[in-house]
Amino acid sequence: MAEWRTEGCGTRREPERVEAVTGAMLVTPADLATVLARVESAGRVRFPESFAGLEVDQAAVRGIVYRVPSADFDAFLRAEGAEVCLEVRDARHDLRTLLTLQERVVADLGHWRAAGIEIGVVGCRHDGTGVEVGTRQVAQAEDQLPRRYGAEVPIFVRDEAPPRPLIGQ
Repeated sequence: MAEWRTEGCGTRREPERVEAVTGAMLVTPADLATVLARVESAGRVRFPESFAGLEVDQAAVRGIVYRVPSADFDAFLRAEGAEVCLEVRDARHDLRTLLTLQERVVADLGHWRAAGIEIGVVGCRHDGTGVEVGTRQVAQAEDQLPRRYGAEVPIFVRDEAPPRPLIGQ
């Protein structure tokens, strides 16, 4: 199914801002934030086979929902988005699938360390495209992670140093 928008997208809304030390900052309007919270909660609990993630476009005053197409979840999104703008986009994988792979990688951190791959970050992409892994050993990880976990869910490896703990905290 192609990208679609809820009825609430038919109303033009001005972006909201708050004053900060560095100048005005865009913020998510309360009504949109409330709807997105309900969408995320329902997506995780009622529609886990469909929900992949969310994004907020504060400049356009809209929420972007990524999901594996589902008639029931789409009906829910249409109802929730009647008064706000939700743009609905297809996702390749649902969040539950991505979290399962993320948890497997995290459980194997000792294995990867022993193999010479120091993984500092593991996370699901909010658009349902796959799981991201941060390491300095990019070429090794790109070669070895798919061998261990398969290629069904893509693993995107980026060059990233492990986090350094703050001293004296």
